[in-house]
Amino acid sequence: MFAVAAKSASSLPIRLTSLLICLVTLGIAVVASLGYARLSAVTADNASIRIDRAAKAAASTMMHATDGRFAVERGEFGRPFALRLTVNDTQAALQFSEFYDRLLAEIGGNNQGAANLFAFNEETQGFDRFATTFRRPDGSMPPPMSISAGHPAYAALAASEPFVGQVPVMGRLRLAYLTPILDGGGSIAGALAVDVGWIDDLTVARDELRVVLFGSAFIVLVLVAGFGIFSMTRETQPLRKLAQFANDMAAGKDSDDVPFLARKDEVGALAHGLARVARLQDELEYLAYTDMMTGQGNRARYLRDLQASLTAAKDGKHFTLIHIDMVRFARVNAAYGVAAGDQVLRYAGHVLSTTLDTLYKTAKVARQGDDKFAILVEGPTDAAEAAELGKALIKALAEPIKISAGEVQLDAAVGICLLPQHASDMEDALGHADLALKAALSPDAERCIVFSPDLTDDTAREMLLESGLRKAFDEGGFSLHYQPQIDPASGRLKGVEALARWTHPTKGPIAPNEFIGVAERSGLIVDLGDWVLNEACMQARAWIDQGLVFDHVSVNVSAVQLWQQDFVAKVKDCLANHGLEGRYLCLELTESVFADFDDSCIASILSELRDLGITLSLDDFGSGYSSLGYLNKLPFDQLKIDGAFVRNAPRDRQQEKLLIGIVALGKGLGLSVVAEGAEEADEVDFVAKLGVAAVQGYFYSRPVPASDLTEAVTSIKARFGSEKEAA
Repeated sequence: MFAVAAKSASSLPIRLTSLLICLVTLGIAVVASLGYARLSAVTADNASIRIDRAAKAAASTMMHATDGRFAVERGEFGRPFALRLTVNDTQAALQFSEFYDRLLAEIGGNNQGAANLFAFNEETQGFDRFATTFRRPDGSMPPPMSISAGHPAYAALAASEPFVGQVPVMGRLRLAYLTPILDGGGSIAGALAVDVGWIDDLTVARDELRVVLFGSAFIVLVLVAGFGIFSMTRETQPLRKLAQFANDMAAGKDSDDVPFLARKDEVGALAHGLARVARLQDELEYLAYTDMMTGQGNRARYLRDLQASLTAAKDGKHFTLIHIDMVRFARVNAAYGVAAGDQVLRYAGHVLSTTLDTLYKTAKVARQGDDKFAILVEGPTDAAEAAELGKALIKALAEPIKISAGEVQLDAAVGICLLPQHASDMEDALGHADLALKAALSPDAERCIVFSPDLTDDTAREMLLESGLRKAFDEGGFSLHYQPQIDPASGRLKGVEALARWTHPTKGPIAPNEFIGVAERSGLIVDLGDWVLNEACMQARAWIDQGLVFDHVSVNVSAVQLWQQDFVAKVKDCLANHGLEGRYLCLELTESVFADFDDSCIASILSELRDLGITLSLDDFGSGYSSLGYLNKLPFDQLKIDGAFVRNAPRDRQQEKLLIGIVALGKGLGLSVVAEGAEEADEVDFVAKLGVAAVQGYFYSRPVPASDLTEAVTSIKARFGSEKEAA
């Protein structure tokens, strides 16, 4: 009883009754209305953030939970623009199933709202709901529902565009995000709708309260306006401060702690309510601007900080923008799995943060996505100082990383853009930093590059070449030439190497060493490699059917192809499709593969290929990594000596000794040795005396189209016979 009495005595209306009950009541009502309105605005902002995150989470869940049946197309800041079906049977993919029912229940639970799936009805031109989290009170499914013309979301969905806004549900409004579902051809096939609960409760309560409060206020103001002004001003001052706090919070301004938390009356209760909203806002901001994998900022945070830095740069401040790419990170995922890759990313974020803490306390680290990080530093004002910082970060990241599956080492590339020297707006800053990073990722380039205008010209040239390369691939602009490998002792055709050729429609033939590098950097090397493998196997089958005798056709394999988890399966399918035994195929790998894979990973892949009967060749031996340990441990069958060691060997004593040693090494390890680049007769005679198994070079034949190979081999045999008779 005493507690109740004490609580009543400390109540603000009770204390104001001693002065003027009606006036104080009016004051509380007015100020409370203002505070409530601010809370409503904050709640609406938070709801907007929640619906955005709900849509992203729902789209990602649909993609991963359906094993890729849905592919997410994202727009600005990663918002889902559409879900594209990757299966051909759209009707079967968009119909009710227990799986969809459980999946929507999970999505709705995560969003603390509802989730619905719709299928587009060609006859009615409406979207029919076929799965939902809504249920009748008895737990049964609700009646059918469709989105048709007149519905707020219909026009956007019909145009294959997402819709965000209020939609009527069961006589009330919900804030919803509707993502269109497209079929393989890009036509509308359905929609995924998610929401975060009722949004009209607060509005209805606020409007009802406003009617009551303002009606009473008018009467009170007429009766006691004069006498109550002073008392009302004094007694409602805490409420005004709380309202200002709510206003600042809604505007995104940094605020101190919520005032009046120690009070036991309604002011204290309102202060505690605002404190809870403030904490919720902080949590939502953390979720919106933090990368959950690394704990660093995410891309949204990075773009916000970059815009703020560009604004500050206009006032005379200097900043350094750094883009970082982990060069071999994809291989970590391929070798050890995604979990190990995540562990490496977390470690990389930690290394960057701790390294910068010792150099620039104000540096901001953000993960842009995948294995790419961005750093904003207020400080370095010239390229040399910025480059030193970039090299320090590369060095820190290069330290071996111990993970549960083993030990890995990152090779980072850094692109740097100085602000405002190199850019004054967002587009230029991002573009110039990416140009510098792309240059740092180029073969034989420095791993740390500071932007310069020359990079723009180089990138433009490469982009034109890449564009032409894509067009050539789409239009069948590539061809294969084949260079014979001849046994110098008998003149017999040992094998042929398949070599890709590209003739540009305006520039003419493009050198392989020029377009192969672009293909690798752009990712086209995988498709190009698959095409070469298929064409070479098909041609080998044709030659066998024609009666041409040879041991194998050789195909070059890029390290990027070996990263693909299904590479061995592709090779196996290709052999089966063309009815070709594995012994007729030789895969040539350069020594750069050793730097891209760990021992166990490359050994496992090569062993699987060897089990198919395929010949494995180490190409361009001596020109790259040259690890003798790999020759001893890995299941190679053939060693191809780089042409640089063959040319001029008979005329250069030091080169002669080196070539003799390489051939002896290969034969000592039981490998079949092939000498490349032999162009003169004395070079062929020299390697023949060393006992190489085959010679490949211009002396016998240049690479020729498949249709000319038989004639080239016949000519070689005829010339070989003539030389024997002359000897």
